[in-house]
Amino acid sequence: MRIGINTLFFIPGKVGGSETYIRNLISKLSDIDKENEYFIFANRENFNEFKIDKPNFHKALCPINASFKPGRILWEQFVLPFQTLKYKIDILFSPGYTAPIFTKCKQVVAIYDLNYYHHPEDFSRFELIFWKLLIPLSARVADRIIVLSNNSKRDIENVLDVPSNKVVPIYLAANIFSNAADWTKEKIREVKKKYQIDKDYILSVAAFHPHKNLYRLIEAYKILKDRYGSGHKLVLVGMKARASKAVEVAIKGMSLEKDVIFTGWVPVEDIPILYKGAAIFVFPSLFEGFGIPPIEAMTCGTPVAVSNTTSLPEVVGDAGLFFNPMDIEDIAAKIHTIVANKNIRDELIKKGFEQAKKFSWDKTARETLDVFKMVISK
Repeated sequence: MRIGINTLFFIPGKVGGSETYIRNLISKLSDIDKENEYFIFANRENFNEFKIDKPNFHKALCPINASFKPGRILWEQFVLPFQTLKYKIDILFSPGYTAPIFTKCKQVVAIYDLNYYHHPEDFSRFELIFWKLLIPLSARVADRIIVLSNNSKRDIENVLDVPSNKVVPIYLAANIFSNAADWTKEKIREVKKKYQIDKDYILSVAAFHPHKNLYRLIEAYKILKDRYGSGHKLVLVGMKARASKAVEVAIKGMSLEKDVIFTGWVPVEDIPILYKGAAIFVFPSLFEGFGIPPIEAMTCGTPVAVSNTTSLPEVVGDAGLFFNPMDIEDIAAKIHTIVANKNIRDELIKKGFEQAKKFSWDKTARETLDVFKMVISK
């Protein structure tokens, strides 16, 4: 097979969990597949991010900047199909929600979730028009749709009205943290000092989108301080987005400026240290297609409390405490239960390690390759 991978959507450091997905998936495919030829269609921003020295992996530069979305859309829809002909592609895999509508080759598209449908407040007017038009069309023309959870499978089948046998759930995994030997107390102290964290802390990792629900986490944190006397800092790791202003207003309104720490974007080498040093990881999201951060936290030995919505119960299993993300009292109570009770903490850490082992990029890559084989054999 000659397999094309459409990475035109990928802007390093700007696309959240989908960056973790594309980096790890391509890396593992290059490890396990020596037979098929791969052609990575890359934009100017990500071309140098793919450093694969396998003879069956090739890169093709698409001279566009994905940060200029209209240009990216036009290239994907009207130029990429000709590139698939030039490189004699048998299957084009588009792991960024959308795919070319007119191509001669087979197609597989990954649609992580339907956030644009359930939470339009996350998007600009242009983005909504783009998603509402191209995601349903991409689902229609694709031979198979990869989703990240059974919850997303049901949602996409119902909302986009596609047959069940066309939608294949394939779980993701945590980022591969290879430097566990460096997760010493001294290293944790060093990283805490770097981000001016001078106390024990509660950690959350998410871009500041409205559906990530960080303003309710801040309200719950205020309850922890006032009612339970918590001395923990709240550390928020992630890029600023459409909810940034609401989060900042909430913090100022509750006089928490000295208690809440924004790290912004964090280098990948610091992420596991921040997870490891946290008293608890909290993920209050209203909507997730999968949810990589809770798996990462469990991999690092940090107890987790997460929302009881969408795919998160499916991903976390019995390895975390669940709360209603709309109920700040419930969020605060579950956080307090973990930080105040060593036995519960230790049990969740133990279960977390076991739950995290169920997910691997090797498995993700092999199941993805199985989908390609299934499509080509049709």
